[in-house]
Amino acid sequence: MHVLARPSLERIGGSSLLWEESMRPPAPVPLSAVRLEWQDTAPPANLPLLRAARRCLPRESKAHRYERYSSAMGALARPTLFEDRPSFRLVRTDWSRPGEPLLVFGSGQYFDLIDQNEAVAHELAVATRQAPEASPPWRAVPMRRLLALDPLSLAKRIVLPAVATLTVRRTPDGQGTFFLLYREAGQVATGEGTYGPLPAGMIQPASFSPLAHRKDLDLWRTIMREYNEELLGAPEAKGDSGTEVDYGQPPYSSLNAALTDGSLRVWCLGMALEPLNLAVCVLTVAVFEADAFDTIFAEAVERNDEGLVVSGPRSNGAITGLPLDDASVNDLPSSRMSSPAAGLLQLALRHRDLLLSGPHQT
Repeated sequence: MHVLARPSLERIGGSSLLWEESMRPPAPVPLSAVRLEWQDTAPPANLPLLRAARRCLPRESKAHRYERYSSAMGALARPTLFEDRPSFRLVRTDWSRPGEPLLVFGSGQYFDLIDQNEAVAHELAVATRQAPEASPPWRAVPMRRLLALDPLSLAKRIVLPAVATLTVRRTPDGQGTFFLLYREAGQVATGEGTYGPLPAGMIQPASFSPLAHRKDLDLWRTIMREYNEELLGAPEAKGDSGTEVDYGQPPYSSLNAALTDGSLRVWCLGMALEPLNLAVCVLTVAVFEADAFDTIFAEAVERNDEGLVVSGPRSNGAITGLPLDDASVNDLPSSRMSSPAAGLLQLALRHRDLLLSGPHQT
């Protein structure tokens, strides 16, 4: 089946998640080493891509098709979480700097992602449904054909990346456990019916406040807000009235304190491409010492607004996670695993000694 025609892209382990040398540092780096910059540039306008996207859209009336995938989705299959919020658009990357990767961002809107990523996935689904036993010809997937040779061209298409984090709980004996989120159908705009990383979320500002917009260009702030929402069940931080998130209050203050004292270590492994929808995600792993994790997430929920928390057995009401080992990972339902979750787990097993080495060795 046609997926991409860029030969340098390779699978991460046995997963379908793709990356290449230009998308990762030579070795995992502390998240704090990743430098983010702002560049105020207009997003690219790829008119052939927009025209190709319209081919897979249903008719709004006998005379007209929907103009954009987000319009059709909002009218015909609107999920619970579906709002065109400001987002950070990836402008340029440089993963080659030793110990100091660079990500440059500009402004974007969330529905730009829906109009492109979900449309290109829908296009492939329609083509394969019509001929399930054969590889669809390029003419049946015009959007994918336009992007196949250079799906990472930030000058040709809008890329709104997410940050995907594998959460690891390190026990006193040096073993690790992990957690996933089952993304329930009808609850989320993307990745429904799959097991995804926990937490994961778009790199977005948490408020409409102009001051917060630049302050929230921060991977760690994004991850902290997702922890609050996905593990502690807090409402999504949206700041519609311009109210900024108070990062001096729990759980943010507790997470920052754990990061400072070494009982939490966060690593960045690079970024990757999902082959179905060509979405880009920044890959991170957060390793908590068990005591710190159990304290911060003592009130962890079993369900949140996006789905079910997969946390293994509970011990005295506390979540403990699934064993981070080959047997446990291989037992997961591969057909229901999102590519970021599967790829992160492969990388975590590959770098297990580093991740579980303990705070004194990082």
